[in-house]
Amino acid sequence: MVIIETVIRIKGKGFASGIAEGEAVVADTRISFWGGFDPKTGVIVQDGPLKGENISGKIMVFTSTKGSSGTSGMISLAQRGNNHPLAFVNQEVDCMAVLACIVCNIPMVGELEVNPLEYIQTGDYVRVDGDNGVLEVYKANIHA
Repeated sequence: MVIIETVIRIKGKGFASGIAEGEAVVADTRISFWGGFDPKTGVIVQDGPLKGENISGKIMVFTSTKGSSGTSGMISLAQRGNNHPLAFVNQEVDCMAVLACIVCNIPMVGELEVNPLEYIQTGDYVRVDGDNGVLEVYKANIHA
């Protein structure tokens, strides 16, 4: 068996500094962290494609947040129990998501040159560089 790794590099804009890498959780959806996320467990509880998904220690690749400034509070509570996402990658940048990422020191990129939802799948390994606005996606191709 031969494993060939493909790296996709997507440029955009860094909205919150820092570097994080890990497994991606991907969905074309808006997440309300105030009421749609359980900060004690790290699980998405709102109806939609991510309902029941634990995002603790994952790179969140999603359309955007929705709602109010409660996003910062919920992510901060999640950090206290180590149940927070490692980074945000947004197709549409929302100021409340930017605020939450800055306050909680979570790297965030957006305004990417391509739609990240078309290139990244749940389970892909990604590296988010909020300092330089770069997203790297590592895909393993296994050949027999």
